[in-house]
Amino acid sequence: MTRGLMQLLVRRGDAGASSALQGQQGYVLLFVLGLLVLVATLVLSVTVGLRLDAQLLGREKSALQEEYLLRGAARYTAMQLDISAALDAQRADPRDPVLEPWTVWRPSGARYEVTLDKTAISVELEDVSGLPDANMLNQQEWERLFLFLGAPTQENARTLASKVLALRTQLRTIRESSPGFSSLQDLLQWQDLPLAMAYGGTPQAPVGLLHLLVVGTRSKQVDLDTTPLAWLPILGNVTEPHLHRLSALRKAGPVSAAQAQQWLAGTGLSVRPPGARAAVVRAQLRLDADALGTRSLMAVMISENGSFHVVDELINPGWMAR
Repeated sequence: MTRGLMQLLVRRGDAGASSALQGQQGYVLLFVLGLLVLVATLVLSVTVGLRLDAQLLGREKSALQEEYLLRGAARYTAMQLDISAALDAQRADPRDPVLEPWTVWRPSGARYEVTLDKTAISVELEDVSGLPDANMLNQQEWERLFLFLGAPTQENARTLASKVLALRTQLRTIRESSPGFSSLQDLLQWQDLPLAMAYGGTPQAPVGLLHLLVVGTRSKQVDLDTTPLAWLPILGNVTEPHLHRLSALRKAGPVSAAQAQQWLAGTGLSVRPPGARAAVVRAQLRLDADALGTRSLMAVMISENGSFHVVDELINPGWMAR
């Protein structure tokens, strides 16, 4: 009986040991399966990450290529303006058969097209010789400008004017031999400037600094034919009757030298000679003129020593993020 009991206990012990071994094997299997799931997840994450990195890299490469194309088109535009200026200087007859196949580029709001690297780029040219350089404005002119752009009070406009002049001084100190703002982008991305004042597009500020200022011309001469009327009381002593009279002169045709001299009396404005050729041209360049959301470039070109060159470039100026 004792021997039978012992045998029974041994058999039960073997069964328990076997059960324990099976339990341990189950835990190991679960651990291995869990580890495999973790490794698989990590591998999948790395793979997805690499694919995303490749896509981002591809987009960055494409964006960089597009930017170079736009900048190249801006320089091509400057050369076209040089050709136009040379033809004007030679007083070439536009009906000359030699010029018939040639498109003469004029800063008159017309649209032109250039193809670079099999990519079509549309170019719109505007004569902005009468827009002031942001570096040339003084405290009072900045105050008047901010009031025009929708500053709620005179004090608010005065504070903004003081801050923008302080920013210009700071940039002038940081950038040796610089007048301050090296690009209009310095102003558009200035944190203290409300977006509506920068870009316009609101009932209070239909236009913004993007449309009213340039950088790099070192001038604040006005053009009595093209300078926006809003600038004249900002830059000089111009009353509402003055503005109505000039508006009537513009409708009647280009303002003559005699009319300009008479109108300017007492205004204190510095003015370009009537009928002078465009000295500052703003070009709007787009990769696809018909598609919304395509990359664009705004380039400002000035004529110096008989040749146009680019002084400022803004990629996607209307989309700039702060």
